[in-house]
Amino acid sequence: MNEVKFSRQVKEVKFGEWVLDPKRQCICDGDTTRELEPLLFRLLCYLIINNEQIITRQDLVDDVWSQNYVDDNAINRAMSELRKILKSDKQRGIVVKTHYRKGYSFFLEPEIIYYSDIPAQAHPDAHSSSVSPSISPVSQIDPSCDSEKPPNRFTWVFKGAALCCVIGLTVAAGVKFGVDEQEVITPSIVTQDQPIKEHALSWMQGRYTLLNLSPNDAMVAYSFIKRDTNYYSLVVKNLKSGHERRLGEQGVNYYPVGWSLDSNTIYYRIVDGDKCQVWQLNADFNSGSEYLFDCKINSMTGGEINQGRLVYAKSGYRNRDELSALTNRDLATGEEFQITSPNLNSYGDRFLTYIPEKEIILFERRQYDTNELYMTDPDGGNQVKIYDSASRIWGLSYDEKTEQLVWFNNAENVVYGFSLNEMRLVKAQKLLTDQSYANYEILNSRDLLMTSYPFVLDIYRLNTQNDALEPLINSKREDSKAVEVPEGFLFLTRLGDVQQIHQMNRDGKVKLLGLPNAKYKALRYNQTTNELLVQYARKIEVYNLSDLSLTMSKSVDGTLVSVEYLNDEEISYTVIDEQKVNSSAYVWSSVDGHVRKLPMQSTLWLDRLNEDTLITLSSNDIISAFDLHSGEVIHRVELLPAKYKHSVAILDGTIYHSNGKRIFKIDFSSDVPIETIHTVNDPKLFIEQIRGSKSGQLIADIIRTVDNQLLKVSMINSGNDLN
Repeated sequence: MNEVKFSRQVKEVKFGEWVLDPKRQCICDGDTTRELEPLLFRLLCYLIINNEQIITRQDLVDDVWSQNYVDDNAINRAMSELRKILKSDKQRGIVVKTHYRKGYSFFLEPEIIYYSDIPAQAHPDAHSSSVSPSISPVSQIDPSCDSEKPPNRFTWVFKGAALCCVIGLTVAAGVKFGVDEQEVITPSIVTQDQPIKEHALSWMQGRYTLLNLSPNDAMVAYSFIKRDTNYYSLVVKNLKSGHERRLGEQGVNYYPVGWSLDSNTIYYRIVDGDKCQVWQLNADFNSGSEYLFDCKINSMTGGEINQGRLVYAKSGYRNRDELSALTNRDLATGEEFQITSPNLNSYGDRFLTYIPEKEIILFERRQYDTNELYMTDPDGGNQVKIYDSASRIWGLSYDEKTEQLVWFNNAENVVYGFSLNEMRLVKAQKLLTDQSYANYEILNSRDLLMTSYPFVLDIYRLNTQNDALEPLINSKREDSKAVEVPEGFLFLTRLGDVQQIHQMNRDGKVKLLGLPNAKYKALRYNQTTNELLVQYARKIEVYNLSDLSLTMSKSVDGTLVSVEYLNDEEISYTVIDEQKVNSSAYVWSSVDGHVRKLPMQSTLWLDRLNEDTLITLSSNDIISAFDLHSGEVIHRVELLPAKYKHSVAILDGTIYHSNGKRIFKIDFSSDVPIETIHTVNDPKLFIEQIRGSKSGQLIADIIRTVDNQLLKVSMINSGNDLN
């Protein structure tokens, strides 16, 4: 039995003075009610259903954390926190017992009460297992089938994930910014060139985004913002007749979420300031809209999986505004339960599609170094990773005849076909076009719905005299990550799925620096040594800028999240480990090459504020100041939810922070430690990242939305099909 089936089948569990409510993930002793954090809930349930035996640490690693390795300290902390929660004025005895050098056991006798509508034979016993999808993985094994495990023990599949920061519009629109630097996973098939033709489906000037095709392929819902207006309306377009119906009001944004299985109902979001609500509407607009529930402002994708049940990507998981997990909601009662469990170091999970014939949900889990395609059942059981992609999987369709999943890689303009029978890529078709696309939906074996690419990435600097952002590098290219050097600025320019390093001289002339095109992640410059630091996903290289000779190089186990020069002789970097669970911070000496690990946890970025203080940004959105002498945290600030993403920079002894729409100055000694110094009022602009420069300028990468088109893209002059 897994965690979500436990929540669905078990009404409550009584043990000692406590009563556990699995649906609400809380315990109550009559006087005290306590919510259980997801990990502790899984841990408690695991101990309860295996209460007649000793659970080893390896059991916990395999079945609760579901990782190849978990630090002993992490298990110790979790068990300690669980014991604290299980103590109250009424419950004073032992609940979880430690067996010296053996493991743990549940000390009390639990009384498990099932929902009355579940037949007795369906109740889980020591030999029960969840129903698997009608397809099987090739690379992962359900622990419940492991013959080496005791036959009377329940085992679960929990897969970890990693961390993101994206605004709803930009995420769902398929932004290519920050293409992963990991080597592209090359399919073991030949990519076929495919000529195409484009046909515009709408001539309204503005921006089209968030395409959402109905299950019967007859209609598409999308958001549209008319030129010179500041709000999105919801459009439902009949693809056969071309007739459109619109829903909107001044100053309020409307975004599609998904469809009912019969294609008769569209679910959508209304975002009005800081308020977000989910509503439903008959697809032919012949009845009024119906309010369903409140939501988070961040992106939301979803769809109906059976009558009255909506599975959607719910942000705010583990109190991180950018982190989302899939949730199964009963629209009639409002009751819902979580069916995926990404960890803090992830961008979370995103709903892609539901296959009714197989009762399978497909979703994308975004890691720092890859994007994973998962499948699961509606209860969240039997979660299996079926494919790793170096690029985002923004949408996905299923062809019942060939049993293939089909998606479009908008970084490479390639359509992929993935066989569920063979569990591998079986087709790759390169669209012969210079056009860049964002959203897409697969209509049939020859046709796709597309939106042309609606984003430009430019580089700005903050004028410290009037706190205004002014253009620094503007072009038709996607330019980012600029660093100041004596001759001017170095910056990255995206070229397909790789990047080039350009140099802009003081006179404004731009030229290539001379290093080869690659999947660069960031640049840093050391003025004293005249060295250029280049960051990849798993490697750091340092070049002499005068002759571009390589002076230092370091590879890491895991994925690099950030790299900074602490001083002229030390480089700090943070790494997400191979298991994609823990992040660690290091300092690398450029003098002797020595690396030392810093005693910090959940760190995503760090830099030196002064000789005595380090500043860090953690995965739980906290900026902290560490005293270098004592190693203690002396200041901390919890950040407000990001409008796009959190980024931090240190400039001339001052801490700056951006949440995507504002730039703040942080002063721990002030009564008001966070002061807003710049607000981006233009709804077309978002701050992607900030950083300091050697001349005392704050530099920002700015995403700007532009008009685009809604297109039908058709393959021509070929017998090749998409599916």
